[in-house]
Amino acid sequence: MSKKMAAAWLIGFFAVLLLPGAAWAAVGDSLESAVTENTLVTQAPSLDLERIGEFPQEYESYFNSNVPFRSQLIAASSLMDVFLFREQIVNDKVVLGKDNWMFYYAEDNLEDYKGTNLFTQEELERIGENLNAARDYLEARGTQFIVLIAPNKEAVYGEEKLPGIFRKGECTRARQLTDYLARNTRIQVLYPLEELLAYKDQYDLYWHYDTHWNEGAGYIAGKALLGELGIQMPEVESLSYLQDDFSNYDLARMMNLEDFYRKNFPPEVNYTVSGYPGNDLVPILEEGDGILIYRSSAPDERKLFLLRDSFGAALVGVLARNFRESFMPHWSGAFDPAQIEEQDPDVFVLELVERRLDYLLDFRLDSPAAAE
Repeated sequence: MSKKMAAAWLIGFFAVLLLPGAAWAAVGDSLESAVTENTLVTQAPSLDLERIGEFPQEYESYFNSNVPFRSQLIAASSLMDVFLFREQIVNDKVVLGKDNWMFYYAEDNLEDYKGTNLFTQEELERIGENLNAARDYLEARGTQFIVLIAPNKEAVYGEEKLPGIFRKGECTRARQLTDYLARNTRIQVLYPLEELLAYKDQYDLYWHYDTHWNEGAGYIAGKALLGELGIQMPEVESLSYLQDDFSNYDLARMMNLEDFYRKNFPPEVNYTVSGYPGNDLVPILEEGDGILIYRSSAPDERKLFLLRDSFGAALVGVLARNFRESFMPHWSGAFDPAQIEEQDPDVFVLELVERRLDYLLDFRLDSPAAAE
C-alpha cells in the first residue's frame, strides 16, 4: 500500500470516529428527542479510588447512553425490526401482537403469562411472613390492610392478541400467591382478573401501545376493591364509558417510535368514566409520580392510604371519591414508613402490578426500615 493510500485510509478512519460527534455538536439540540428508557445515565461517573472496580462498567453505561444520534439509531433499528424483518420482539423490551397491540417483554412479563417463573415454597413463605408482619403492625393501629394485585396486560389479552406464545398451564405466580395467602394467612388480597375478563371484549381495558390499564379498567378494579372494603359501586352497565385517545405510549416510546405510532396508526383507546357520585372531590396535592392527596364529601368517613405503583393512577379517581380523605404516595421514591404514623389511616391498600410481585419478598412495614 502506498503512503498516500495509507494516509487516505487513516484520514477516513478518524473521520468515521469524529464526524458523528462533530455533527451531533452542530445539530444535536434540534434532533434531541424524549428519553426512551428509564435507565439512561446522563452524568459521567467520577473516578473514585474506593470504587475503582465499578468505574469501567459505569462509564460504559454513561457512554452508551450518550452516543451521538442514539435515539435516531434506535428508531431506525426498530423500524427495520417491525417492517423489514417482521420481528415479534423489538429492542428486547416490546412484543408485537395482533391488531397493533404491544406487550412488555422485560421484567419476566411473558414468563408471568406462560407460568414458567413460579415462586418456590420458601419464597411464598417469605412473602407470607412479610405481609403478616405488615398486617399485624397495621391492625395494632386500627388500620385495615388489603393487597391489590393489578393483572398484567398479557393476563387479560394474551390469548387473543399474542399468537405463538403458549402457556404452560393455568397456574401463574399471581394465582399461586393469592391461593397461598388465602390458605395460609389472614391477608385480604384481591386479584381482579375475572372482573376484567368479563368486560375485555366490550371495552379495550389496556392501552394498545402502552403497558398499563386505562381508566375503564381502573373503574372495574376500583369497584372490586371498594366492594372488599364494604362500599358498593354502580355496575359498569349503568355508567357512561366515553372513549378518548389519552395514553402514555410507553411501549412505543421504548422503541423510540412514539411519534411514528401517533401519526401513522389508529388512535389509542381510553375511557372517561362517569355516572357515579363525584362527592365533591377536591385535590389537595397532586405530584404525579410522587404524592397525591384528596378530600371529598363521601359518606364513608374513613381515611385511605394507597401505596401505589404506576397502575395506581387509573384507580385514583374512583377511590378518592369514595373516602373522606385519601393519601396516595408512589412507592418508588415518595413513600416513607413514617407517613403511616403521620396520616393514621383507617384503610391501607398496597397496590402493585403482577410483574413486580418480587417486591413483596422484601416488603416490610413492621419497622422503620420498610421496603420501598
